Amino acid sequence: MGGFWIIAGMTFCALVPFVVQVRLARAGKFGPVLSVLAVVGAVAVILLYATAKPFGIDPVQAMAILLLGVVPAGLGGGAGALLGKLLRNRDDRRLR
Repeated sequence: MGGFWIIAGMTFCALVPFVVQVRLARAGKFGPVLSVLAVVGAVAVILLYATAKPFGIDPVQAMAILLLGVVPAGLGGGAGALLGKLLRNRDDRRLR
């Protein structure tokens, strides 16, 4: 049963940025889209650094947070931004 909750948590971490990025990109607000992706990337780099150097966080915990939360969020956010951009282009073509 523990594996189910891990997968459910990872899915939640991926779907929230996915939905947010699709809505923002489809509305044409690409500045916040890039800002969210930059923040997720920065958190990923900080946690990756914390796995190798003494940084004030347990390396195992940093790797777990990175792999179970931040990586799915980055992948979901990137996919959402791409889908939002494609939907925005399709909507713009229909208006012509």
